[in-house]
This record gives sequence, C-alpha cells and structure tokens, in this order.
Amino acid sequence: MKILVTAGATREPFDEVRFVSNVSTGATGAALADAFQGFGHDVTLLRGEGAVKPQQVLDCEVFSSCADLLAKLQRRLATGLFDAVVMTAAVADYRPDTTQAGKIRSDADELVVRLVRNPKILPQLKSLSPRPLRVVGFKFTVGADAEARRAAVLAQWTAGGVDGTVHNDLHEIRSSTTHPFYLWGPPATTPLLVAGVPALATALNALWAQA
Repeated sequence: MKILVTAGATREPFDEVRFVSNVSTGATGAALADAFQGFGHDVTLLRGEGAVKPQQVLDCEVFSSCADLLAKLQRRLATGLFDAVVMTAAVADYRPDTTQAGKIRSDADELVVRLVRNPKILPQLKSLSPRPLRVVGFKFTVGADAEARRAAVLAQWTAGGVDGTVHNDLHEIRSSTTHPFYLWGPPATTPLLVAGVPALATALNALWAQA
C-alpha cells in the first residue's frame, strides 16, 4: 500500500514571528510512519514545523498552517497514488483573522487577536483523491469520561469521510506507562484498546489486510 501520514501541529501566524499552535510533537505520527515502512508499505509523511522526524521514512515534507497542510494534501492526493491517509496531525481549530506583516510591537499593555474557524480537513480527504481512499482520523480529548469520548468519536463519524478513528485522552496518557489508543470502527461498536504505537500500527495494518 501507499500510505500518507500527517503528524505534528499546525502554526497559525498573527505576524511573521508569532503564531497560535498546540502541544502536539508529532511523535506518534512519525513512529507510525516508520512502522508502516517496516511493514513494507510505501510511506509519505507530512509533518508540522518542529515536529519529530521519522527514522526510516525518506519522503517527508514540512507544513505550517492548516491552509498549507490542506494545499499539500490536495497536491499529493490528486496524483491518485495513495491508498490510505492516517491523519494524526493536530490541526488548529482556529486561526487569527489577519496576519500582520513584520513583527507586532511588544511594548503595548495588551494584544487582542481575533480568531476565526479553520476548515475541517478530515471530511474533505476522500474527495481530493480520484481513487478510493481509506481514511483514519484521530480524536484527542482531555479528561473525558466514556460518554464524552463516544460523543467525540461520533461527531467525527457524523462529519463523514473516515473509515476508522483512533482516540486517545491526555489524562490517560499521563497516567499510563505505555500510550493507550482506542481504535474505533463505527461508533456503535466497542473500540479496540491497544498499548503503544507499535501495537496501533499492527492493528491498523491488520485492518487494511482484511479490507
């Protein structure tokens, strides 16, 4: 299979040196990309600026903002070469409504930045490819209970465009020795709990082999 993996955070600039972002390091995406490469797949990694680099994957490209990531996905997927996209990238939900040239002065008592919604990339992915595409989305929560987790996954499926969702929760990650992931099919089903990125890569690879 030819697999495209995205990893890391977007950076949404409000001047030429400052930006809005999040805590994603891209480590999960880079490790998944390497694992898929080890399974014999042809892997491309799009990673955010400053994100962890893979050890095995050579076809890498860096993205910055949500708009930049979307443009790179459009260009790659339009080739019709890819079989699957694994969307681990942490795309900012909001961006500054304007980006000022140069650097905003730092001597003001306060700085007000107006944020506007970014478009959702995940539901668009299948339409960007001229051939059938398998899409795995990621859903990240913070201290969510079972009902809230299921609701978050359901919202991703309701938006459309995914064949699987991987959920993880920040509080659970911090309290575990090995990063726990929950692999969901349709949200009415029971998710598969896997511990660590290698186990997640193996589960996804097995899922694709069955398709």
